[in-house]
Amino acid sequence: MENTTIKNHAELLQRIEVLKTDRNYRKEELRFTFNKLVSLLDLISIFKKTPEKEQPIDIVKTGVNMAINLIVDLIFGKHRSIKGYLSSVLVEKFTTILIDNNLINIISGINSFFHRNKKQ
Repeated sequence: MENTTIKNHAELLQRIEVLKTDRNYRKEELRFTFNKLVSLLDLISIFKKTPEKEQPIDIVKTGVNMAINLIVDLIFGKHRSIKGYLSSVLVEKFTTILIDNNLINIISGINSFFHRNKKQ
């Protein structure tokens, strides 16, 4: 990004238009890249194609649980107070049970949400 000296109102308006155009271009580029990434990471087809002896779902469950636990720790302040610790432990246990029992449904819901938005 370059620094330009703006001397009058007309130059300011012109610079605003240039920045808006650049922002819209980057926004569309980011949207395209994200949609491409979502289509490459079609998680349901990955899980359907794996043989039963391999269990990648357990790895995914562990990763999702770790990410949720980190977020819960940050939100509830696990290491700040006793109330924060107790509430974060309860929420972590609840989310772990929820994720372990319904991960495929959660993934398919997220996947259908992205594909529904992609069609519109």
